[in-house]
Amino acid sequence: LSDDNVGGVDEEDEEAGNGPVNVLVVVPEWAVGSARETSTMAQVAKRQRLEANTSLVEIWKRWRLGLEELPCALQLGALLERPLPFRLTLCDSTVSEDVFDPNGPLLTCAKLEALMNSCLLKLKFSPEAVASENSWQEYYDTLLTISTTLCLENKFAVLKRRNLADTTGTTQLRKRPDCILQHKGVVLMRGEEKRSLVPITASLGELTDKMRRWSVVFYGDLPYILGYATSGADLQMVAIERSDGSCRPTPILACDILTETARALKVFYNLAFLLREMSSLVKRSLWCDLVPFVPNVNEKRKIVLLDEVVERTITRSHDVSAADFERLVNVYKTLAELSAEGSPVTHLQTVEELREKNGRLIVELSPVGCIRRPERDEVSKWLRDILTALKHWHSRGYCHGDLRWRNIVFVPSRRSSYWVLIDMDESYQSNQAIIQWNHPCHGHYLRFQHDLYQLGELMNGFSLPDDMKNMKATLLSAIDSTELTAEGALALLAELCSGNSS
Repeated sequence: LSDDNVGGVDEEDEEAGNGPVNVLVVVPEWAVGSARETSTMAQVAKRQRLEANTSLVEIWKRWRLGLEELPCALQLGALLERPLPFRLTLCDSTVSEDVFDPNGPLLTCAKLEALMNSCLLKLKFSPEAVASENSWQEYYDTLLTISTTLCLENKFAVLKRRNLADTTGTTQLRKRPDCILQHKGVVLMRGEEKRSLVPITASLGELTDKMRRWSVVFYGDLPYILGYATSGADLQMVAIERSDGSCRPTPILACDILTETARALKVFYNLAFLLREMSSLVKRSLWCDLVPFVPNVNEKRKIVLLDEVVERTITRSHDVSAADFERLVNVYKTLAELSAEGSPVTHLQTVEELREKNGRLIVELSPVGCIRRPERDEVSKWLRDILTALKHWHSRGYCHGDLRWRNIVFVPSRRSSYWVLIDMDESYQSNQAIIQWNHPCHGHYLRFQHDLYQLGELMNGFSLPDDMKNMKATLLSAIDSTELTAEGALALLAELCSGNSS
């Protein structure tokens, strides 16, 4: 082409090998319409994406479930595997086709795209067949991050907590679940993870074995909680339904997270919305001031609320002297002796396990109670329960030393609920210690009567009938006497109650 008006290279430049090279492109008439249509579609798609640019908060508000009641366990699989009701552009278009509703709006959501692309990249590479639980944990953490990020971005504070694995890569044989998701102290989901060489049936068995029985303190009145068990890439999700007996899992779905990546993405996206519905529909009539599986630590001890037991750990340190540590060992060994006698209900905690080694004392105590003060018509029963506890503890020569509401818990039971006296850390032999802790009789030598006095103080918060007012006055007067005992107070209470019944 040598026409300057058209384009090309002029003769002089062509001979010299210089000048630009211009190309004339002629579009056939039959293709003009298609080109225009393609351009128009691209502009529409671009405009649609710009108009639909959205945040996780907007996605949450627009597509949350809004259930009035939770679906039955058998319907959960379909709910968790629903296609996402919109479309995103992911790094793997093949997976995208199976994740999103093809008729949904095309969105741009940078955070959700980043979360899902991160999962796709992680799940693209399989670990070795002998990989440890630690290695597989990374894969499930990546998926769980989709769920927890959606929740946290929308001010729904789901706490994920893991039981650490040791340096060899084998999950520690403890009573804690490998992973839990909870909201405001209610456990919504718990999981057990095993390497691929361990059959998934073993993981499922551990899931329910650790859980033991349904606990209203842990799970409220939910009809079920969610559970998952893994064997390498094999994931099985279950519903653990509320029951008066042992816990049994109801299968929801099974998935291989490496070969069924699209299913995994749908499940962990929809999981966030299901967790939200569970937390909004749960009712809690009973609660505890400990968060399940989360350590409560102060300078002298660590307490962890586990399934059916409270684990108490005391370590000899600069805050716990050798003498004080030895006292506490003796205190809990004495409590263990009471537990082993098979005596009638003591209204003290039972020592299920006691281990003491290298300056560390670990005690597992049951039952697990909750915070509930007695109603007006329950005061006499509450008083009888705590006086019974003091009678048994005083019979071993020990004063409790710290009778206050936080150390009295209510234990719900189908047969007969009751109150239990807990926390023996300030227990001393009578007349062997000066009260130097937070106590109304600070500076006195601790005696049995100080426990009775503190019990009378707790009755100040009630509107009492005359006979109970007399009982309170008797307990408050114990501090000025050496005669009144817990057993004597119990006899007086029985006399008052029998007089009322007649």
